[in-house]
Amino acid sequence: MIKSAFVVAAAAALSLNSAQASGWDSVHKYVKRTGNCSGGQEILASYYSSGARTASGHAFDANGNTAAARSWAKGTSLTVTNPHNGRTVTVVINDRGPYGTAYRVGARLDLALGAARRIGMRGAQYVCVM
Repeated sequence: MIKSAFVVAAAAALSLNSAQASGWDSVHKYVKRTGNCSGGQEILASYYSSGARTASGHAFDANGNTAAARSWAKGTSLTVTNPHNGRTVTVVINDRGPYGTAYRVGARLDLALGAARRIGMRGAQYVCVM
């Protein structure tokens, strides 16, 4: 009995670690739309925590309520809600992004780490944008 519980726990841990290790290549296998964005647009978001300057010329603040996007003009304020817990933050677009693999797999909003933490994001996920 104890051995089977250990095997189940080990298998669960292995599957969780493989999901995290897969990264962007398998994001859509583990990250799904919720359908809980009444009146808003549900988009794939990521977050970033490093950088020197933003496209608007300001110093990057990893703890700020800012975001990078290509679909909205710099200076635009967006209300971003985590559909899993209902937490909301208002961010200002001050940079261009996401880039690279994140953009290729569908991420359209790159939140500063502080903004992502305020809504409870722990990785790439779908968020509601208004």
